[in-house]
This record gives sequence, C-alpha cells and structure tokens, in this order.
Amino acid sequence: MITFLRLMLEGAYRNFVRIVGRADRATSMEIRRKVTTLSVPSLDTVLDETCIGCSGCYNVCPTKAITMVPLEKPVEIVEGYMKTQVPRIDPEKCVYCLNCHDICPIYSVFGEAAPIHGRDVGVPHMTIQEILKKPVKAPPETIEQLSKLIPVESLALIKGEGGEKK
Repeated sequence: MITFLRLMLEGAYRNFVRIVGRADRATSMEIRRKVTTLSVPSLDTVLDETCIGCSGCYNVCPTKAITMVPLEKPVEIVEGYMKTQVPRIDPEKCVYCLNCHDICPIYSVFGEAAPIHGRDVGVPHMTIQEILKKPVKAPPETIEQLSKLIPVESLALIKGEGGEKK
C-alpha cells in the first residue's frame, strides 16, 4: 500500500513539475495557466437532453455521489411522459465505478452511449426520441434488474408502452 501511495505521489509531482517548470514542456501555456490558477474547467458528466430522468443512476450509486435535480420546466420526452428531474454527479464523492453509466436504460436497454458518465460524457449522437424508437436489446434479466431501480413509468417508457408520468 505504501509503495502504491509513493508511486502515486511521485507521478503527481513529476507531472506538476513537467507542466509548471520545464521549458521543453509539451503542455501549452494556456493549459499551464489553467493548472497553476486552478481554473481547469470540469467536463460534462450528464447530457440532460438524452437523459430520461428515471433516477436509476441515483439509486445504484454506492457513494451517493448522484443527486436528482428538479428541472425548472418539465420536458415532455414522448406523449404522456414528462421528465421532471436530471442527475448531477458530485466529483468529490464519485469513485468512478461507472455503475451509473452501466445501469442507465439508454445504455443497458438500447445499447447507446449513456447520458451519464463519471468522467466525460461526450456529445450526443441521437435525440432521446430516436433512441426510444430503437428496438430493446436488453435480455429479460436486465429489464428485471431495472424494474427494481426505476419507476414504473420509466420502465414502461423504455419498453415502448408509453408513460403516464405527468
């Protein structure tokens, strides 16, 4: 354990010296300025536009790093289903286990990139409406697991049975 900690600290120190002190650095001056002023922007961890707001990620997070934040104005995803909340990840509590990503119905049921990721979620390639029109790729065991973590309305939405959440 001490060897691991020593390696981590030495690596962090070497990277800091490389970024801040060296003239032959590969890091740009802009990145250097951001690191030294502690103004490195955080990466997006949630894509609100492709999230269905089911709170599966919230329910599966082992460190309770995810909170569900109410939307100012609810969004109708499909007729009869209103998204009223979206997740937010607290980077200080997140251990990057990626349970949130793996349990998300967008990933686990439809096989698309999940709208939540502890590090960087990227950019959406499809709209939520396009994703929900895709056939369900998940085995029955996955649907059963999801049924224990998300509301009935959200489960009906991903199964293509519509939703009643208003």
